Amino acid sequence: MSNSTFNNKQPNLKHLSYLLALDKHQHFNKAAESCFISQSTLSSAILKLEQQLSCQLLEREHKRFIFTHHGKQVVALAQKLLLHANEFMVFSQQQDCDNSGSINLGCIPTVAPFLLTDLVQACQEHLPNLELYLREDTTENLLLQLDQGEIDCAILAFPIPKNGFCSKILGRDDFYIAGDKTLVNRFQASLDYQSLPEKSVFLLNKEHCLTDHAVSACKLADASLINSFSASSLATLVQMTAFHHGITFLPNMAVNKGVGKLEGLLIKPMKGEVYREIGIVWRKTSMREATFMLLADIVSNALLT
Repeated sequence: MSNSTFNNKQPNLKHLSYLLALDKHQHFNKAAESCFISQSTLSSAILKLEQQLSCQLLEREHKRFIFTHHGKQVVALAQKLLLHANEFMVFSQQQDCDNSGSINLGCIPTVAPFLLTDLVQACQEHLPNLELYLREDTTENLLLQLDQGEIDCAILAFPIPKNGFCSKILGRDDFYIAGDKTLVNRFQASLDYQSLPEKSVFLLNKEHCLTDHAVSACKLADASLINSFSASSLATLVQMTAFHHGITFLPNMAVNKGVGKLEGLLIKPMKGEVYREIGIVWRKTSMREATFMLLADIVSNALLT
């Protein structure tokens, strides 16, 4: 096969992006709208892909369609190809300058409000040519977005589920016990959770990793002590803890920003080694590790303050 024939059969990256849009929306019109093209243009691009790849990507019946098994495999490969192509372009445009370009940074909700303000200010001062775009979400969602190339790196609380990403621990975030004065003092005196009333411990809902980290680090094994109410944010958590005269656990970075004080909670350090670790994760295939390390240094310094 000649080089010219081979090159003619190479798929257009834009057409591959249309294929990913169709896989995401599972609807031709919605996929076309997301790509800012007409439905006919999208349909033609998919047909051309099938011709170039010599395989059927979709099974069509009237206005319905499903991806073939081979089509699903092509989608997975196209996703990786487009991700690498984008990273190639970003790397080339940087021209060996690690503190320029843009970074899509993910961060979990129990870290973002207390760390990112300092991070943004430090980046403006030390990395003025770096454009930072922030996305707040749960650990599970951020890892998925990282895998799919929607974000470049993420700041998470460790431990995290096993994955194929690179990671670096940046510092530790100690836990505090906070809540009703009587209950906090009672627990601090005995260090025995059985001294607390049933359903007196308030936690975030399970999609927040802080709950698992707190329960594990604090060795809270008795489920009868945990209130059935679960908060979706630390702001709601401290409000409910104060209203019901219970207790909860707060990370040091939140305490440093005044969380719980206005609600009148008594806040004391946990005795012993009770903490979570904060770290940064990125794809092994990324070409921007040097830039991530610059961000890592800024985050590490922020954790020390």
